[in-house]
Amino acid sequence: MRIAYISYEYPPDSAFGGIATYVHHAARMMRAKGWDVEVFASSGARSESVVEDGILVHLISETDRMAFAVPAGEAFARRHWTDPFDVLEGPEYNADARVAKALVPAIPLVVKMQSPSLLCAELNGLIPAATPIGPLDFGARCLKPPYRIARYLVRCAVGRARWDRDRLAEAARGRWPYLDGIEAKHALDAKIVAPPCSDLCDYAAKRWAIPRERIRLTPTPYQASADFLGLEPRKNGFTVGFVGRVERRKGVETLFESIPSICRQVPQARFLFAGSVLPHLESGLPYDQWALGVLGEYASRVMFAGKMALADIHKVYDQMDVCVFPSLWENFPNVCLEAMAAGRAIVASNAGGMHDMLTPGKCGVLVPPAKPDKLAAAVVALLRQPDERVRMGLDARRRVLDAYSYDTIGTMMDKVYREAIDRNRV
Repeated sequence: MRIAYISYEYPPDSAFGGIATYVHHAARMMRAKGWDVEVFASSGARSESVVEDGILVHLISETDRMAFAVPAGEAFARRHWTDPFDVLEGPEYNADARVAKALVPAIPLVVKMQSPSLLCAELNGLIPAATPIGPLDFGARCLKPPYRIARYLVRCAVGRARWDRDRLAEAARGRWPYLDGIEAKHALDAKIVAPPCSDLCDYAAKRWAIPRERIRLTPTPYQASADFLGLEPRKNGFTVGFVGRVERRKGVETLFESIPSICRQVPQARFLFAGSVLPHLESGLPYDQWALGVLGEYASRVMFAGKMALADIHKVYDQMDVCVFPSLWENFPNVCLEAMAAGRAIVASNAGGMHDMLTPGKCGVLVPPAKPDKLAAAVVALLRQPDERVRMGLDARRRVLDAYSYDTIGTMMDKVYREAIDRNRV
């Protein structure tokens, strides 16, 4: 059987975040399950098709994220007409597979939820947080986007129009509800919507009115490498680590607020941030500059390592004794899976997928988001209890190997794809 993944993000050319990591794992996982797999992804450097680990990867020279769906959809359609696919998967984020689905409407579509654009904008403070919406509100919000998209797709299908990339991309960036409408409609077009955590299952049902019978909870797969599994849990250090984009929705402001309290209680504490540094919204300064300015006497305790190459990321975890992921909300972050594989003690926000990941077996400490006092107390407790750090890290490693392996998640996704195909026959 044949499966196609359409994703703007895919390593190494467009390894921007968690979507790239997920698709990379998913493609190899399903290839190992015996599926014939092809990936359609963005590249800023080349336009070609290459075989990687038995997977045919079609690299499309398009760096405008919103416009990527068009050449990707056209490339998918050409391949489908030559060698038909059985099922198509794409993310809800920017609806990368929307044009492919429009050009090949009979293809069973699985939408793998990541983090909806509107939710990300709310968490980063770009727009006020919205209240959950019902089906009637959803219809009113989405009326204009589907009309524009349908008009374009009908004209494009008969060869009488070309994609006005700049106009629609500008509209999408400037109006978050507009982009949310595109993503929600794409999810409604899917036979199966597959969120990785229970929070996103509720989001799909309540805010996008996706019928519950079409929602399948499917966690993100993770294949722990020997580099991670070879790391020993750290018992004698005092380094608190954060891995990920340094931005508001990742809870970094909460972590910065907690640093003085942690340092007063544990004078040996040091802090290491690894990941791309984004601007602080109000000041416009990069977060590293903003944080060092507000930390005052504790600024010397903090180091920013910047973005790390995927091949070297295990070296960062090797320097950390406690990993902290205080996100305002998270879907199913790969960095938490990495920290679990590295055998690190973890303090994480209980808002989103990390609640699902760390609750069984108490292999991590969960705290409410945006509560620096709670975060500080949890970190201090682990810094003072080295034996508990080791126990927690080893339990976390066992859980990631048992619950999120290619074998476990691959079996779940195989059922999801087959169900989507079966539903398409009805």
